[in-house]
Amino acid sequence: MKWFYADQGQQKGPIEESALNDLVLAGVVRDDTLVWNEGMPTWQTHSSVRGAAPTSTPLSTNATDTRYCGECGRPFPGNALVAIGPVAVCAMCKPAYLQKLREGGTAVGTRRYAGFWIRAAARIVDAILLNVVFLIVRIPFGVAMFTPNVAQNPAAAMALLAPLLLITFLSIIAAACYEIFFIAKRGATLGKMIFGLKVIRTDGSPLSVGLSTGRYFAQLINSFTLGIGYFMAGWDDQKRALHDRICETRVIYSR
Repeated sequence: MKWFYADQGQQKGPIEESALNDLVLAGVVRDDTLVWNEGMPTWQTHSSVRGAAPTSTPLSTNATDTRYCGECGRPFPGNALVAIGPVAVCAMCKPAYLQKLREGGTAVGTRRYAGFWIRAAARIVDAILLNVVFLIVRIPFGVAMFTPNVAQNPAAAMALLAPLLLITFLSIIAAACYEIFFIAKRGATLGKMIFGLKVIRTDGSPLSVGLSTGRYFAQLINSFTLGIGYFMAGWDDQKRALHDRICETRVIYSR
Protein backbone atom coordinates (compact mmCIF):
# COMPACT_ATOMS: atom_id res chain seq x y z
CA MET A 1 0.00 0.00 0.00
CA LYS A 2 1.36 3.42 -0.99
CA TRP A 3 0.96 6.33 1.44
CA PHE A 4 1.21 10.09 1.12
CA TYR A 5 1.66 12.45 4.06
CA ALA A 6 1.88 16.18 4.71
CA ASP A 7 5.13 17.61 6.03
CA GLN A 8 5.65 21.34 6.61
CA GLY A 9 2.82 22.20 4.24
CA GLN A 10 4.07 19.94 1.43
CA GLN A 11 2.79 16.63 0.12
CA LYS A 12 5.33 13.82 0.46
CA GLY A 13 5.26 10.31 -0.98
CA PRO A 14 4.38 7.84 -2.19
CA ILE A 15 6.09 5.59 0.36
CA GLU A 16 5.59 2.01 1.48
CA GLU A 17 3.75 1.28 4.74
CA SER A 18 6.99 0.05 6.35
CA ALA A 19 8.60 3.41 5.53
CA LEU A 20 5.59 5.22 6.99
CA ASN A 21 6.05 3.21 10.19
CA ASP A 22 9.67 4.39 10.36
CA LEU A 23 8.54 7.99 9.92
CA VAL A 24 6.03 7.55 12.73
CA LEU A 25 8.68 6.16 15.08
CA ALA A 26 11.03 8.96 14.07
CA GLY A 27 8.41 11.57 14.97
CA VAL A 28 8.20 12.92 11.43
CA VAL A 29 4.61 11.70 11.11
CA ARG A 30 2.66 12.60 14.25
CA ASP A 31 -0.90 11.97 15.41
CA ASP A 32 -2.13 15.18 13.77
CA THR A 33 -0.23 14.66 10.50
CA LEU A 34 -2.53 14.34 7.49
CA VAL A 35 -2.13 11.09 5.55
CA TRP A 36 -3.81 9.59 2.51
CA ASN A 37 -3.81 6.49 0.31
CA GLU A 38 -5.84 5.51 -2.74
CA GLY A 39 -8.43 3.71 -0.63
CA MET A 40 -9.36 6.84 1.33
CA PRO A 41 -11.89 9.44 0.13
CA THR A 42 -10.10 12.37 1.82
CA TRP A 43 -6.98 13.22 3.76
CA GLN A 44 -7.26 12.37 7.46
CA THR A 45 -5.07 12.64 10.54
CA HIS A 46 -2.76 9.73 11.15
CA SER A 47 -4.25 8.94 14.56
CA SER A 48 -7.76 8.64 13.12
CA VAL A 49 -6.60 6.24 10.42
CA ARG A 50 -3.86 4.18 12.06
CA GLY A 51 -4.15 4.92 15.76
CA ALA A 52 -1.90 6.87 18.12
CA ALA A 53 1.75 7.02 17.10
CA PRO A 54 4.29 5.40 19.43
CA THR A 55 7.28 7.50 20.39
CA SER A 56 10.89 6.58 19.84
CA THR A 57 12.61 5.41 23.01
CA PRO A 58 16.18 4.75 24.10
CA LEU A 59 17.38 1.36 22.93
CA SER A 60 18.46 0.45 26.44
CA THR A 61 18.34 1.99 29.91
CA ASN A 62 21.63 0.35 30.85
CA ALA A 63 24.56 2.74 30.41
CA THR A 64 27.04 -0.16 30.46
CA ASP A 65 25.28 -2.01 27.63
CA THR A 66 27.37 -1.25 24.53
CA ARG A 67 25.46 -0.95 21.25
CA TYR A 68 26.41 0.28 17.79
CA CYS A 69 24.87 3.14 15.84
CA GLY A 70 23.14 1.81 12.75
CA GLU A 71 24.42 4.77 10.72
CA CYS A 72 28.02 5.57 11.66
CA GLY A 73 28.76 2.18 13.21
CA ARG A 74 30.44 3.64 16.31
CA PRO A 75 29.92 2.04 19.75
CA PHE A 76 27.78 3.86 22.31
CA PRO A 77 26.17 3.08 25.67
CA GLY A 78 22.77 1.52 25.05
CA ASN A 79 20.94 4.46 26.61
CA ALA A 80 22.62 6.89 24.17
CA LEU A 81 20.93 5.38 21.11
CA VAL A 82 17.35 5.81 19.95
CA ALA A 83 15.52 3.07 18.04
CA ILE A 84 13.82 4.45 14.94
CA GLY A 85 12.12 1.63 13.11
CA PRO A 86 14.65 -1.19 12.64
CA VAL A 87 17.66 1.11 13.16
CA ALA A 88 19.21 2.46 16.34
CA VAL A 89 20.97 5.79 15.81
CA CYS A 90 23.10 8.12 17.88
CA ALA A 91 22.35 11.80 18.50
CA MET A 92 24.80 12.97 15.82
CA CYS A 93 23.32 10.74 13.11
CA LYS A 94 19.67 11.28 14.00
CA PRO A 95 19.17 14.59 12.09
CA ALA A 96 20.63 13.15 8.88
CA TYR A 97 18.60 9.98 9.34
CA LEU A 98 15.37 11.92 9.76
CA GLN A 99 16.16 14.04 6.71
CA LYS A 100 16.65 10.92 4.63
CA LEU A 101 13.32 9.63 5.87
CA ARG A 102 11.66 12.89 4.83
CA GLU A 103 13.24 12.84 1.39
CA GLY A 104 12.51 9.31 0.34
CA GLY A 105 11.03 7.25 3.10
CA THR A 106 14.12 5.05 3.24
CA ALA A 107 16.95 6.19 5.43
CA VAL A 108 20.38 5.13 4.37
CA GLY A 109 21.96 7.71 6.63
CA THR A 110 25.65 8.41 6.51
CA ARG A 111 26.57 4.94 5.32
CA ARG A 112 28.04 4.49 1.87
CA TYR A 113 27.22 1.02 0.64
CA ALA A 114 29.78 -0.75 -1.53
CA GLY A 115 28.43 -1.93 -4.88
CA PHE A 116 29.12 -4.97 -7.03
CA TRP A 117 32.22 -3.81 -8.92
CA ILE A 118 34.24 -2.53 -5.96
CA ARG A 119 33.43 -5.72 -4.05
CA ALA A 120 34.41 -7.82 -7.06
CA ALA A 121 37.73 -5.97 -7.25
CA ALA A 122 38.38 -6.64 -3.55
CA ARG A 123 37.61 -10.34 -4.03
CA ILE A 124 40.01 -10.52 -6.99
CA VAL A 125 42.77 -9.00 -4.84
CA ASP A 126 42.08 -11.57 -2.12
CA ALA A 127 42.18 -14.38 -4.70
CA ILE A 128 45.53 -13.15 -6.06
CA LEU A 129 47.06 -12.89 -2.57
CA LEU A 130 45.90 -16.37 -1.58
CA ASN A 131 46.96 -17.97 -4.85
CA VAL A 132 50.42 -16.44 -4.62
CA VAL A 133 50.87 -18.01 -1.18
CA PHE A 134 49.47 -21.36 -2.32
CA LEU A 135 51.64 -21.31 -5.45
CA ILE A 136 54.79 -20.77 -3.41
CA VAL A 137 53.89 -23.85 -1.35
CA ARG A 138 53.18 -25.95 -4.47
CA ILE A 139 56.27 -24.95 -6.47
CA PRO A 140 58.70 -27.46 -4.89
CA PHE A 141 56.30 -30.34 -5.54
CA GLY A 142 55.58 -29.16 -9.07
CA VAL A 143 59.28 -28.92 -9.91
CA ALA A 144 59.93 -32.33 -8.41
CA MET A 145 57.18 -33.89 -10.57
CA PHE A 146 59.12 -33.00 -13.73
CA THR A 147 62.59 -34.08 -12.67
CA PRO A 148 63.94 -37.02 -14.75
CA ASN A 149 63.99 -39.44 -11.83
CA VAL A 150 60.35 -38.78 -10.92
CA ALA A 151 59.00 -38.39 -14.46
CA GLN A 152 60.31 -41.84 -15.38
CA ASN A 153 59.19 -43.45 -12.14
CA PRO A 154 55.36 -43.77 -11.82
CA ALA A 155 55.63 -44.83 -8.19
CA ALA A 156 57.63 -41.73 -7.30
CA ALA A 157 55.17 -39.51 -9.19
CA MET A 158 52.23 -41.03 -7.31
CA ALA A 159 54.10 -40.46 -4.04
CA LEU A 160 54.29 -36.74 -4.85
CA LEU A 161 50.69 -36.57 -6.03
CA ALA A 162 49.31 -37.36 -2.58
CA PRO A 163 50.99 -34.35 -0.90
CA LEU A 164 49.78 -32.11 -3.75
CA LEU A 165 46.20 -33.27 -3.21
CA LEU A 166 46.60 -32.68 0.53
CA ILE A 167 47.95 -29.18 -0.10
CA THR A 168 44.98 -28.44 -2.39
CA PHE A 169 42.57 -29.56 0.32
CA LEU A 170 44.38 -27.52 2.97
CA SER A 171 44.32 -24.51 0.62
CA ILE A 172 40.52 -24.67 0.52
CA ILE A 173 40.39 -24.80 4.33
CA ALA A 174 42.93 -21.97 4.61
CA ALA A 175 40.92 -19.75 2.23
CA ALA A 176 37.81 -20.26 4.37
CA CYS A 177 39.69 -19.57 7.62
CA TYR A 178 41.29 -16.46 6.09
CA GLU A 179 37.97 -14.82 5.23
CA ILE A 180 36.16 -15.94 8.38
CA PHE A 181 38.96 -14.72 10.67
CA PHE A 182 39.52 -11.34 9.01
CA ILE A 183 35.81 -10.53 8.67
CA ALA A 184 35.16 -11.40 12.32
CA LYS A 185 38.27 -9.79 13.83
CA ARG A 186 39.00 -6.88 11.47
CA GLY A 187 35.69 -6.41 9.67
CA ALA A 188 37.39 -6.87 6.30
CA THR A 189 39.76 -9.10 4.36
CA LEU A 190 43.01 -7.63 3.06
CA GLY A 191 41.36 -7.02 -0.32
CA LYS A 192 38.51 -5.12 1.31
CA MET A 193 40.94 -3.14 3.47
CA ILE A 194 42.80 -1.99 0.36
CA PHE A 195 39.58 -0.54 -1.06
CA GLY A 196 38.39 0.82 2.30
CA LEU A 197 35.48 -1.60 2.71
CA LYS A 198 34.04 -3.14 5.85
CA VAL A 199 31.42 -5.80 6.62
CA ILE A 200 28.94 -4.97 9.40
CA ARG A 201 25.63 -6.15 10.76
CA THR A 202 22.43 -4.20 10.16
CA ASP A 203 22.81 -2.30 13.43
CA GLY A 204 26.41 -1.38 12.62
CA SER A 205 27.99 -3.90 14.99
CA PRO A 206 30.83 -6.24 13.93
CA LEU A 207 30.25 -9.85 12.95
CA SER A 208 30.85 -12.66 15.41
CA VAL A 209 32.97 -15.65 14.37
CA GLY A 210 29.78 -17.71 14.06
CA LEU A 211 28.06 -15.17 11.81
CA SER A 212 31.22 -14.71 9.76
CA THR A 213 31.36 -18.48 9.26
CA GLY A 214 27.70 -18.59 8.25
CA ARG A 215 28.22 -15.71 5.82
CA TYR A 216 31.16 -17.47 4.19
CA PHE A 217 29.23 -20.66 3.57
CA ALA A 218 26.13 -18.72 2.51
CA GLN A 219 28.20 -17.49 -0.41
CA LEU A 220 28.29 -21.06 -1.73
CA ILE A 221 24.59 -20.68 -2.54
CA ASN A 222 25.60 -18.17 -5.20
CA SER A 223 27.19 -21.04 -7.12
CA PHE A 224 23.75 -22.58 -7.53
CA THR A 225 22.31 -19.29 -8.85
CA LEU A 226 24.89 -18.95 -11.65
CA GLY A 227 26.38 -16.00 -9.79
CA ILE A 228 23.12 -14.05 -9.71
CA GLY A 229 23.41 -13.92 -5.91
CA TYR A 230 26.53 -11.77 -6.30
CA PHE A 231 25.01 -9.57 -9.02
CA MET A 232 22.11 -8.71 -6.70
CA ALA A 233 24.48 -6.21 -5.06
CA GLY A 234 24.30 -4.20 -8.29
CA TRP A 235 20.61 -3.34 -8.07
CA ASP A 236 19.78 -3.65 -4.35
CA ASP A 237 19.26 -0.27 -2.65
CA GLN A 238 21.72 -1.22 0.10
CA LYS A 239 24.03 -3.16 -2.26
CA ARG A 240 23.27 -6.49 -0.61
CA ALA A 241 24.30 -9.71 -2.30
CA LEU A 242 22.30 -12.86 -1.61
CA HIS A 243 24.52 -13.92 1.30
CA ASP A 244 24.18 -10.44 2.82
CA ARG A 245 20.41 -10.82 2.75
CA ILE A 246 20.60 -14.26 4.34
CA CYS A 247 22.94 -13.17 7.15
CA GLU A 248 21.63 -9.58 7.53
CA THR A 249 25.01 -8.01 6.79
CA ARG A 250 26.09 -4.92 4.83
CA VAL A 251 29.33 -3.99 3.08
CA ILE A 252 30.14 -0.29 3.51
CA TYR A 253 32.95 2.16 2.85
CA SER A 254 34.88 2.54 6.10
CA ARG A 255 36.47 5.84 5.08
